[in-house]
Amino acid sequence: MGKYLLSVCILLISISFSAPVNGAGLRASGPMVVVIDPGHGGEDTGAKGPSGLEEKHVTLRLALGLAEKLKKRDDIRVLLTRTADVFIPLEERTAFANRNGADLFISIHANAASNKDAVGIETFFLSFEATDEDARRLAAFENSAGQPGGARQAAGAEDDLKSILLDLANTMSHHESSAFAEAVHTTMVGGTGRENRGVKQAPFTVLVGATMPAVLIEVGFISNPSEEKWLSKTDGQARLAESIAEGILSFKDALARKRGHIEVSGRD
Repeated sequence: MGKYLLSVCILLISISFSAPVNGAGLRASGPMVVVIDPGHGGEDTGAKGPSGLEEKHVTLRLALGLAEKLKKRDDIRVLLTRTADVFIPLEERTAFANRNGADLFISIHANAASNKDAVGIETFFLSFEATDEDARRLAAFENSAGQPGGARQAAGAEDDLKSILLDLANTMSHHESSAFAEAVHTTMVGGTGRENRGVKQAPFTVLVGATMPAVLIEVGFISNPSEEKWLSKTDGQARLAESIAEGILSFKDALARKRGHIEVSGRD
């Protein structure tokens, strides 16, 4: 864990000497760069549903579908942190976005709970203080993916991030990450009709160090038999991909208007 924290600290030091293009989230010219991060992968399977569906496969399939939709646009360039079933440390995912000058970063996950009746969509942006206890536990679960062998620890994984997250408060584009989360969450809930569990804050390691608006989405509960089935179906995946794309375009337009750009995104 010590080596992992050291690598995160080194990353934060390195980004302090660089700045996002034209401020967070929108470059002066050229296509917007969107980095899509399919959660988990390889030895880190993520959560597993009642029928055996693994989170890592749900997230990759959805990420590829979302990328396909966005790549149809000339004003957006899409990059993925992984395109196959491979393990990538959490800190490397954000570092990839920073190296490629990303304007937006979105990490895709599927939720899980001991209560098999739990359903719905949640969207998160980075904060030291979790919105509630469920958000804190979820962040601890997701953060443990960065440990050797993909070990899953039930709680407390975010404790070691306290000092760097406190230092991060003044450098992260928290306001724009919050707006990005609201935009994507609104279109996801509206486009899929799934239960709205709200936009929340939590200390997710994968969002630490991002120099652009960054969010983590939980697209449904793989632990719920009905929602697991929906997440595995082509229709469910397609509706999610379409609604997430709409949220990205909505935020892109809002950011352009805020910064005085005239053009807004046309819808396909």
